[in-house]
Amino acid sequence: MSNPKDGTIVTSIDEKFVEDKEFEKKLVRSMDFRIMPLLMLLYFLCFLDRVNIGNAKLSTMEKDLGLVGSEFNWGLSIFFIGYIVFEVPSNIALIKTSAFLWIAFIMFSWGVTVTLIASVKNFGGLLATRFFVGAFEAGLAPGAVYYLATWYKRSEQNARIAYLSIGNSFAGSFSGLLAFALIKLDGKLNLKGWQWLFLVEGLMTIVVAIAAYFLIPDYPEKAKWLTDKERKYATDRLKNDIGKAHIIKYNRTHIYAAFTDYKVYLAMLQLFVASISVSSYQLFLPSIVHGMGFNYVISQLFSIPPFFCAGVSTIIVAIISDRRRNRGLIMILSSIIGIFGYILLIIPSLSIPAKYVGACIVGVGLVPAVTTAVAWIANNIAGHAKRGIAAGLVLMSANVGGILASQIYREKDFPNYTFGNSIALACLVIATCIAFLQYFIYKTLNEKKRKDPQSFLQGKSDEEIKNLGDLHPDFMYIL
Repeated sequence: MSNPKDGTIVTSIDEKFVEDKEFEKKLVRSMDFRIMPLLMLLYFLCFLDRVNIGNAKLSTMEKDLGLVGSEFNWGLSIFFIGYIVFEVPSNIALIKTSAFLWIAFIMFSWGVTVTLIASVKNFGGLLATRFFVGAFEAGLAPGAVYYLATWYKRSEQNARIAYLSIGNSFAGSFSGLLAFALIKLDGKLNLKGWQWLFLVEGLMTIVVAIAAYFLIPDYPEKAKWLTDKERKYATDRLKNDIGKAHIIKYNRTHIYAAFTDYKVYLAMLQLFVASISVSSYQLFLPSIVHGMGFNYVISQLFSIPPFFCAGVSTIIVAIISDRRRNRGLIMILSSIIGIFGYILLIIPSLSIPAKYVGACIVGVGLVPAVTTAVAWIANNIAGHAKRGIAAGLVLMSANVGGILASQIYREKDFPNYTFGNSIALACLVIATCIAFLQYFIYKTLNEKKRKDPQSFLQGKSDEEIKNLGDLHPDFMYIL
């Protein structure tokens, strides 16, 4: 039973949740301290290991491996194929196991594979290692989205997802700086500069993976570092946040629900086209900067500010989004900023400084837009199992877009890369239009739930009503 004086929570969903704002504030602060720094570090290393091949390209990697034509681009694409194949299965494994065990395992595995890239001798070796890097990294992003939803309320999730993505943006900045230092080791111990890059970054990941096994907190109901009162509050405040929709358990029916919900497929389409823009930006920013007339070394360093701007913007936008409990309109506004940045990159008559500012503006709008899109679908899918599968599906579609993204910036389009920038711009425009449609659908469903809640329950058994998830009239979609 609950005790209104101390803020503890009842166990029955039919009894009233008792809020204790001061207690909750301290609890969330404690959760942030234990969860977020480590997850940000994991994301940082994940992204670093994903995009380091872009930095290696500016060294002698292509020549040393004998890559010709589009072979390097296929080395980028194969990563996303591994990602796509294993994304949903990885989240199912995460749901069935412990977070600390599964996340540490996949991280250790991709760290080992990254170090092996330093030993490849040809195109085939590059394809094999990049495929398995993608396969093992596949579980982190959707797993983190699912994991955060087991700890944080919907109004708290966008900022936390943004904190993770800032690891991506800062990794983009740091990758140029680290690559600049490591590639200068060329010839040491008879290793090429790009080999040092993969070797050092892979070993960093392995060390952190071992530490992660001991440091990643388990789910709230099992977290030993929380008191009994804190565990109860952490668990039941999430139930109160989504009403009766939380009753969904893990079974085949609820997995099926994720695969048959049209809102999930609409989000998949939105993330698919948006990811073509964001993935190409993250992978080819050093090449885009190089095309402005800077040499290879300066291009590495000049890729740092755009990634840094993207990271800062992502945090600011996410905090505003959480405080206002608004996703769609903020995402659309961010996308429009990114669109303006791409227009600056495409106009041929603009000066190099103006184009460089355009590259920064793209990051300022594009990255927070995609981060908010991920938070939006996670907020509007109820039930842990359904949300976990939906997160895997949506991020899987994003990585299908990543395959195309790795092909649109072609060497023959150097130095302006008009073709790649135009495709990225078109995809961002389409993603923005889909966001308008999503906003309209969620708003319409909310109005129907308020006006006629019984229409969602009519003709259904008690068991079916318990399993409605986000279709339950108690659950209101975040706009």
